[in-house]
Amino acid sequence: MNRITACATAALTAVLSAPVLAYEEGSFIVRGGMATVAPDTNSSALSINGDAQNGTGVDVENGSALGLTGVYMFRDHWGVELVAATPFSHEINAEGLGATFELGETKHLPPTLLLQWYPMEPQSAIQPYVGLGVNYTAFFDEEITSTGNATLKSLGASGDSKLSLDNSFGLAAEAGIDFAFGADQRWLFNMSVFWMDIETDATVKVPGLGKVTANVDIDPLVYMAGLGYRF
Repeated sequence: MNRITACATAALTAVLSAPVLAYEEGSFIVRGGMATVAPDTNSSALSINGDAQNGTGVDVENGSALGLTGVYMFRDHWGVELVAATPFSHEINAEGLGATFELGETKHLPPTLLLQWYPMEPQSAIQPYVGLGVNYTAFFDEEITSTGNATLKSLGASGDSKLSLDNSFGLAAEAGIDFAFGADQRWLFNMSVFWMDIETDATVKVPGLGKVTANVDIDPLVYMAGLGYRF
């Protein structure tokens, strides 16, 4: 019995005396979870061969994917974060051309680099943070949907249309919070929100009608929740 008690005491002492990993110079943090991009779309009027169509525009639907971030703490309280993700998919709706309809869809990747500040003491088990940086959004796999092609053909298109979106470069900001758990506080539950300045010029080449263009401010909030690990 004494041996069992001694072993239990030694194990408890080891757990209680284990070093608490901190948000300090030289440490790394990785986080992953489900991220949802919620656009705050503001579109110019659709322009057909340079002729703006009043009362028209486009809207971009939400999209979700796996979000991944990595942080290097280059000073106590200060880190650099790289944000990545699996591709997000978004539906694009056209408005004002008789009725709102699904025009097309696209995918994008949003690599983002941020400078972060962690205000609490490095050993704190609850750690809020904010960040400011830059975002590059790369659009790809743009296409007009079957619904979009059918609607454009009803408006006079002589064949299938093609969609293209310009890539975007702009500011980014974030706010988040970590809740550490586990014996050595390595594991984290994380919640964060990002704002990204995303603007693109959209062009639809419509056979028989010419070009339909619009300037679109997407400017989404990106919500992410998941787990993290410090080492």
